Amino acid sequence: MVTDGVSRLVERYGWTWERLLDMLAKQGPEQAVQAIRDAELTTEPGTFRGKRHDDVTAVYGRPKPGGE
Repeated sequence: MVTDGVSRLVERYGWTWERLLDMLAKQGPEQAVQAIRDAELTTEPGTFRGKRHDDVTAVYGRPKPGGE
């Protein structure tokens, strides 16, 4: 699950959902948060409407096979 701040990677910065989910699975939510912050810092102010920086939250988990 990601907030709209993290989904900016897809909506503004050209990532695919597959790439974002792959990063979450392999590198964890911290890397996704860092990726959006890096993208924000390298984007010229005024490039996009709205806030340059947004709140970002990402959670990733997989159910345990056969578990409850």
